Amino acid sequence: MTDPAQLHSYVLTHFELLFFLLSISLLYYFSKTVLFLVLCPDSSSAQLCFLLLYSNHVIVPEKVNAVLGKNITLGCRIEVGSNLSLTQISWERRLSSGTITLAVFNPKYGTSFSQEYAQRVSFVSPSIQDATITLKEVGFADIGSYTCKVATFPLGNTQASTFVNVLVEPKVYVSAGPTALLDGGNESLVATCIAERGRPAAEVFWETELYGRSEKESHDEPNSTTTTHVRYMWQPQSYAQGKTLTCVVRHPALQTEFRIPYILNVQFAPMVSIIGLNKNWYVGQENVKFTCGAKANPPARHFTWIRSVLDGLMPEGVEISNNSFAFTRPLERNDSGVYRCEVMNDIGLRSQNVNLWVQDPPPTTAAPSTTASLLHDTSGTGTALDQKRALFTSPTLASLPDSSLGTIVGGAVGGVLFLILLLILGGACFMRQRRTFRGDYYTKQYLGPSDMQKESQLDVLQPHELQEVYGDKTSKGSQELKPKLGGDIIYPDYTPEPRTGLTGGMPTGDCYDNGTDSDYVSHMDGSVISRREWYV
Repeated sequence: MTDPAQLHSYVLTHFELLFFLLSISLLYYFSKTVLFLVLCPDSSSAQLCFLLLYSNHVIVPEKVNAVLGKNITLGCRIEVGSNLSLTQISWERRLSSGTITLAVFNPKYGTSFSQEYAQRVSFVSPSIQDATITLKEVGFADIGSYTCKVATFPLGNTQASTFVNVLVEPKVYVSAGPTALLDGGNESLVATCIAERGRPAAEVFWETELYGRSEKESHDEPNSTTTTHVRYMWQPQSYAQGKTLTCVVRHPALQTEFRIPYILNVQFAPMVSIIGLNKNWYVGQENVKFTCGAKANPPARHFTWIRSVLDGLMPEGVEISNNSFAFTRPLERNDSGVYRCEVMNDIGLRSQNVNLWVQDPPPTTAAPSTTASLLHDTSGTGTALDQKRALFTSPTLASLPDSSLGTIVGGAVGGVLFLILLLILGGACFMRQRRTFRGDYYTKQYLGPSDMQKESQLDVLQPHELQEVYGDKTSKGSQELKPKLGGDIIYPDYTPEPRTGLTGGMPTGDCYDNGTDSDYVSHMDGSVISRREWYV
């Protein structure tokens, strides 16, 4: 083949052949399909003329989980082409010592089983399309790989394998804590949820409304099993008595999650309550009864009614029956006092007091109306108009209870006293304001060095000076003293010589004119005081 054209055709032909052979290999590996190449007659080179197609499929699950001690089903579904003939189906198991055959199905001769597995293996519904088997009472020795093999003509053997894993269903139970749960005690172990010998390890947890905490612990067991403990820790309180903790376990061997309820048992001393306290007691009241109730765990076993030592012995006419206390007679004032109900259980003693205060009986008749009395007394002498007006009487206080009447009267008296106090304080403030001196003068006058040696003299206003400053004697009252309208009065300088004589019938012998009218201040009582004072 020296011709380049022939050489190129040869290379292409063989390249196409190699490509198809590779495709056939891949197709057989993945889909168990066989392609046969047939050469065309009268052909000088190998050319692809047509294909013969042979296919075979064996379908099994990749992995099967079996529960220890229970049956397991190994499925095997077969798809055989119409141009193939199925001769035999078998199940085999690969062991470290070799391969053993468990069961065989022949369309012509039927089924057969290995002597070792004859009692445990059976076909479900054998046919050329289905070779599913059942393996009974699976144990740990059954863990491994199983192969479903199909023999056909002219293709040969086709097979598929599945792996069998054994699950161990855990044994689940709940155990109580080692000590009793006491109200108000320290943090205690309430209960433990246990999933024992599970394969694989189980998921375990507590489900509750309490505010406790969980502690988890796991340890391995033989045959690759695991035991899991989950403890619940909590500080006991009485309100949780009777509530439920739920142990929840999840595992592949269980169809649904496993739930075990655990009811709390919290022990506490009696909580005492008394029925019959919502009344006002009064002298003569009958059918007075008190019932002492107690919530306790364990239940209360002893009830006792006593009277306070300060109030004396238990009065006569009292009937005590277990938890009830009753007066068999009407109440008397001497029945007042403190009565106590004491309740005991195995945890402790608790009590509750009854403060019985016997008051005066409520009024049974209404006081006569003042308006009604006046109407009766004047019925014969009053006019028709007066009698008509008298019929419209206001409600009296007699119909009100004593407690309401006392409240109203006390409120009215308190209001009146408060108003009187306000009036007194207001009047006192007003009078004090009127009597307060409002002068702004300075009471001391500075004396120079030369004046310090002089004899101290009094600054006295004489009557004639008062007249000259404020007018004649016709003025009325000291509060009407006013300066004359003549303008400012100018006085001569002070002289040490005294002036003698009479002015208006009054001696003026030691009086001195020492200032203007602004140096004097009149008071409400008629007196006049100088604004200045002389000091030695």
